[in-house]
Order: sequence, then structure tokens, then C-alpha cells
Amino acid sequence: MVEIIWEEFGLVRKMAGTITTAEMDESAVAIQGNSRLDEMRYNIHDFLAVTQSQLSESDIEFMAARASVSVQRNPKLRIAFVGSHPAVFQLMDAFNNCGLAKHRVMRFNSMEEARRYVELSPNSL
Repeated sequence: MVEIIWEEFGLVRKMAGTITTAEMDESAVAIQGNSRLDEMRYNIHDFLAVTQSQLSESDIEFMAARASVSVQRNPKLRIAFVGSHPAVFQLMDAFNNCGLAKHRVMRFNSMEEARRYVELSPNSL
């Protein structure tokens, strides 16, 4: 299951149970095709409730490349992944190492840590 929770300055994409390519792709299209993406301050991707991933390596590489290109117009965007499921590390590494990303994905163990990170002023990093 994948749910997008739109907030005033960003979004939380909450995943639970088994994540599939179709679910991840559908939610990515909804986020990346939304005009708010160019102005939002953060994206938090909550994987805490993920128990299994059906994402192939090629799916992960494609998702990372597409996501990195879609956020290039927004230099103030912060991206946080929350959780320790292997899919988190695979997606994060693919995004950070795809050669297209101007942003860096940061990983956190809790939503509280991710919220603190996305609320930091740009000058405090």
C-alpha cells in the first residue's frame, strides 16, 4: 500500500506491507506530475511499515533516474527516507548515485528525525 499525504509545504509518501512496482510507479507519477512539486520544501518517504519489496533492480534504477530529473527545478527541496528495509537503501543509493541528482536523499530511523531535518533552514546544513 502506498498513500500520499499532501501537507502545506511538502508531502509524506507512506508505504506499508508489500510495495510493488505498480504502486510505487502510480504514486511517483502523482507526485512528479503535480505542479506543487516545483515549490514544495520537502518529500518524506516513510518505509517504516514496509515488510516486503517486489521492486527489481531495473525498476529501482528507473524510478531513481525519473525522480532525480523531476525535482531538478526545485533547489530548495529536501528528500528524506525513513526506515531500514533493504528497499530504502537500494532506492536511496540509486537516487544518490544515478548521476542526474542535484539533491541528496537522507535516511532516518524515525519520522521525528526526518521532520527535524526537513525543517532545518538551508543555512544550517
